[in-house]
Amino acid sequence: MRRNRAIVISLPIFLGAIVPAHANGALAEFPAGGVVFKPAEDISIAREDLEIGWDRIRVRYVFESSAQEPREGTIGFPLAKVPQDDSPDGFQRDERNYMGFEVSVDGKPLTSTPHDQAWLGETNITGKLREMGVPIFAATPEAFEALARLPEATVARLKEEELVDENGDWLIPRWSYQAVHEWTQTFAPGTTEVEIAYAPRFGATNEYGTYYPGGDGAKDYCFDEAFKQKLASYGTLQPFTVGYILTTARNWNGPIGEFRLKVVNKNSISSLCVPEGLTATGDGWFGRDFVPKADLKVLFFYGSE
Repeated sequence: MRRNRAIVISLPIFLGAIVPAHANGALAEFPAGGVVFKPAEDISIAREDLEIGWDRIRVRYVFESSAQEPREGTIGFPLAKVPQDDSPDGFQRDERNYMGFEVSVDGKPLTSTPHDQAWLGETNITGKLREMGVPIFAATPEAFEALARLPEATVARLKEEELVDENGDWLIPRWSYQAVHEWTQTFAPGTTEVEIAYAPRFGATNEYGTYYPGGDGAKDYCFDEAFKQKLASYGTLQPFTVGYILTTARNWNGPIGEFRLKVVNKNSISSLCVPEGLTATGDGWFGRDFVPKADLKVLFFYGSE
C-alpha cells in the first residue's frame, strides 16, 4: 500500500507585523508592486504617488489616455511569490489574498480576480502542474487532501523533475505560489485614477549586526552620518526590509510624468538608497519624467518612539 503523502503547509506568520527572527533561519523578503498592462502607445502614467510603510503600502496612479475613444484592457497586479514549504516564510492563512490586496478606480472599490501562478525559481511551471493535476495553491484543507491522494506515477514525476522534496512520508513542494490580481479596466480619454493598497511581506535576519552600520547588509541602504547618529541614539532596534518593484512602470508609454515617494515611519526609523532622478522634498522625494532603473528596498528599524 502506498504511504500517505501530503504537502507540508508552512507555519503561520502574521503578514506585515513585527516578529522576532526564527531560530531556523532568517525571514526572506518577498517584494510585490507595479501594475502590469499590455503596452499601449496612447496610455501613460501621468502621476504615481507611492507610500511605503512596514505595515502597509499604498500607491496611487493617475493614468492618461490620449486616445479619442475609451480603451478597455486587463490590468494585473502580481503579489509576492511565496514558498509553500515548511520554512517560516510561508502563508499565514489559507486564502489567495495573502497580502490584503485592495484596489479602487476613480474612488470606487473594485473586486479583482486572483489567478494562480507557480514558480520554480524564475521558471513558471503553472501549466505543468495543471497538466499533472497538482494543485498550484497548496494552502487549503482541500488542496492538502488532494495532494495526499496523488497517484504514485504523479508523485514519481514530481520527484523526478525535482518539483518536490521528500522528508519521510511527506512531500514538500519546491515551487512558490503567486496570485496575480486582475481586473478589466476602461481608460476613458483623459485621466483615470487607480489606488492600490496591500500589506508587504518583510525580510528579517537572525544574524545580529547584519543591517547595522558596518554590517554586510547595511551598504545596500545608503546610511548617511545623520542616520547613523540617529540610530545610535535609540540603541538596539529590530531591523527588517521591505521591497517594492518599481521597474514594471517601463511597461507603460513613456516615463512617469510626476513621481512622489514617501516612507512612513510608524514606531520606526528607516533608510534607503533614493532612486536616481528623485530629489528630496519636505516629506519624501519627487521626480519628473521619472524612469525607474531599479526596484526599491527600504530598511526599517522598529521600536523607536
